Amino acid sequence: MKIKFFILSLLLIIMVFTVTFSSINNNNRLVQINQSNVSDSISMISKDSIINYLKLLDVIKDSMYVGNLDLFNIEKNIDNIDYIKDSNVFIGINSSLEIEINERIPVIELKNLNVYLDRDGTIVPKSKINEPETIKFFGNIDSTNYRKISNLGSLIINDEFLNHHIKYIFSDSKEIFIKSKNHDYNIQLGSLEMFKTKLLNYKFFYVTKYDKDIISQIEKINLKFENQVIVEKK
Repeated sequence: MKIKFFILSLLLIIMVFTVTFSSINNNNRLVQINQSNVSDSISMISKDSIINYLKLLDVIKDSMYVGNLDLFNIEKNIDNIDYIKDSNVFIGINSSLEIEINERIPVIELKNLNVYLDRDGTIVPKSKINEPETIKFFGNIDSTNYRKISNLGSLIINDEFLNHHIKYIFSDSKEIFIKSKNHDYNIQLGSLEMFKTKLLNYKFFYVTKYDKDIISQIEKINLKFENQVIVEKK
């Protein structure tokens, strides 16, 4: 019994020593830090810009020992970049620094402010390296409605029918309107409440009532009233 206890204790000591030695050895490894450490999942900002930004803040250097890398601080500063929603920074295989980035995806372009809104309704600056597919919005909109207008933009982009039919969104400061891409009429949405139902009604109307002669005579399609599609002719 004493022999078994001695063997188990010895094995435990060896394991602790191995792990400790491995950790110390790993912390003493020198790693090179450059754009290759950043994941390929970004399009609004360059990898070099991220690395140079971290160097400017003195968070990283061209080369660092693994033990001196403050992963939490690196991640926190990356998350402060306007184009980035969140990040995951860790030490990978062979002690390499790995920076994984979840970028903000613009869906609405606010023309009067010259910025984008992402899927969450968060403002995203214009990018110098990429012009993403977005739905343009003309006019003024209160910031409390950013999330709703972003949800509308996401719906249009991801719906094949709506994406094919809708050119842009605009406001007269009181109500929301949509400009048809293929026809002369405007679609009066009214408020942003129940916009999914309103656009579903529009899709049903268009598919069931479509006729070139009828469509060409339409000046406005009013969707502001619940479960109603009101057509105003020229």
